[in-house]
Amino acid sequence: MKISSLKNDKVKYLRSLYQKKYRRQEDKFVLEGVRIIEEALQEQVGLETIFYSDYLLRNKRGQELLDELEDSQIELIKLTDDLLQQVADTVSPQGILAIVKKVNYDQQILSGSNRLLLIVDRVQDPGNLGTIIRTADAAGVDGVITTKGTVSLYNQKTIRATMGSLFRVPILREDNLDKLIEDLKDEQIRLIVADLAGEDYHFNVDYNNSTAIIVGNEGVGPREELLAAADKKIKIPLAGKAESLNVAMATGIIIYEAVRQRLG
Repeated sequence: MKISSLKNDKVKYLRSLYQKKYRRQEDKFVLEGVRIIEEALQEQVGLETIFYSDYLLRNKRGQELLDELEDSQIELIKLTDDLLQQVADTVSPQGILAIVKKVNYDQQILSGSNRLLLIVDRVQDPGNLGTIIRTADAAGVDGVITTKGTVSLYNQKTIRATMGSLFRVPILREDNLDKLIEDLKDEQIRLIVADLAGEDYHFNVDYNNSTAIIVGNEGVGPREELLAAADKKIKIPLAGKAESLNVAMATGIIIYEAVRQRLG
């Protein structure tokens, strides 16, 4: 039996999780599309409910995913193609949506020897945040911390841009900036802040000990509190006429300088 009504209780619950208020209240979020749900299965994320339609079964990959889900004891709910399309955020959800339990990390990600952390301060474009998290995953960063004012990790555009990396990188939200700075200092983690007015080029700084690299808002950069707490303020040389780099690109350049040094 296929559900065809927006008034169905399970469908109403699914729709509520597209709103930040209910995501926080329920500690759950929504995934859309075959690839990201395959990634979630592979990483053994807490998939709770799958909503699918006949559209999913139009190709072999979709059928194989459904077979795998049927074997996993996850609740499966069939919707009409039209209803699933109405509920989804993306233009082409590929006939499948999932409700997933959030993984909540704590301050433990600051603990340990030789940490490499990334702090993302008020980055507002979901594509930028997703790309930053994907880059952090590729570089083997120990954890990503987002601050108040940063776009939601569970925005559908952010999720898509992470390409599954949100399941592999510990990500912590910390709204209290003073507490974050104090905790970092307590763990003897150096704060390296990227700033257009930085006094050192990014490749002239030592990243070999526990380090938190801080990147800020696309337009105004990191907050004054973070600049004031910095052990080093760094910049990327701009040899051409562009006044700045995209924040995700700049983050990748800095992180991979840290990786280069640590591999050397």
